[in-house]
Amino acid sequence: MKRKIALLLAMVILMSTMQINYVSADEETTKTETTEAVEQVEIKVPMELSIEEAVKLAVESDRGMWKIDKTIGELQDARRLGITAKEQYELITEAPMVAGSSGLNYFNLILSKNDYYSKTAELKTKELQRGREQLLKGIEIKTISTYYKLLVAEKTIEINQAKLDKANEQLRVINLKFNNGSETKAGVLRGEMAVQEANTELSTAMDDLNIVKLDLLNQLNLPFDTSFVLTDTELTYVPTVELNLDAALEKAKAERLEIISAQNDLVLQKIETHAYKAYYTSNLWQNKVAVKKLEDAELNVPQAYKDVELDVRNTYLNLVKAERALVNMDKTVELSKEAARINKLLYENGMATSLDVLEADTNLAQVEIGRYQLLVAYNLSKLMFDNSNLIGSSSNSDI
Repeated sequence: MKRKIALLLAMVILMSTMQINYVSADEETTKTETTEAVEQVEIKVPMELSIEEAVKLAVESDRGMWKIDKTIGELQDARRLGITAKEQYELITEAPMVAGSSGLNYFNLILSKNDYYSKTAELKTKELQRGREQLLKGIEIKTISTYYKLLVAEKTIEINQAKLDKANEQLRVINLKFNNGSETKAGVLRGEMAVQEANTELSTAMDDLNIVKLDLLNQLNLPFDTSFVLTDTELTYVPTVELNLDAALEKAKAERLEIISAQNDLVLQKIETHAYKAYYTSNLWQNKVAVKKLEDAELNVPQAYKDVELDVRNTYLNLVKAERALVNMDKTVELSKEAARINKLLYENGMATSLDVLEADTNLAQVEIGRYQLLVAYNLSKLMFDNSNLIGSSSNSDI
């Protein structure tokens, strides 16, 4: 009997041990499978995108910048390798001067003696470098403009969401009043329509946000499914204390590419016209065309100065107008907030209709969105004026 009891106890202990081992093994297998599953799931963290990083990505992906850098690099290599000024000139223009002319060699000799090719290489290299600065600034301004548009879209969503919350709350109050007999069915319908309108505007704002996001991703040459968050979200108004238009004009006249190019073209055209007149008699069309080209080059210089001055003055006036509009809108926002507050109090005391409250809230949302749009316009106008020595408003007409 004792043997049977001992045998039964041993079997019970053995089976318990096997069950424990099986459970432990099963738990270990489950843990391993869970760990592997977690490792396989890729957690996508949205990239943080600042204005500086956005501009950097835009510059790196711009093809115009690649071409300028490539040409500048080729010219630098050419000088290092001792390539002649004429070959450097052909590298810049990528075309012979007067193809098919029977007197091409002698004509080139005249040009060379007058330093035409060396001056062309020197002046055009400087233009390329200035053009590179202009292109960089243009890319920066365009990228910042799109970045700001995205901020406006996000702000519009925020304001429309607040408007929807107010409409829902107002509808709740209207329904309460309707149930106790102090509001009409028409008031309820107006409240429901206001909620529907706020929902529609919020959905539209979200669609606009997605469209601008795609535009920015395209500029930065990023995949369209890239998830990102903007980090430079604080857009503030810094008053323009003093605008020195005369200083801006003088700087632009000294540094703008349009004027530099016109002056350089005149220098080179004088040499070219001299060579044509030395080689061709005055009755030949080559001589007459060269004289006409010189006249055009001489007229282009004062015209370039005039065009740049007009552009800088327009940029100045745009900034003044943007600042004035923003200051006026700040006052409008204050008045709209006060009107919304008073209409709500009047309605609670039976002295205004639900329509008055809804219209005041709608007006407030509109002026708040308008104010933020004007804030963006002001900052872009200031950016354009501050850089009017490099880039003109016509270069960024798509902003």
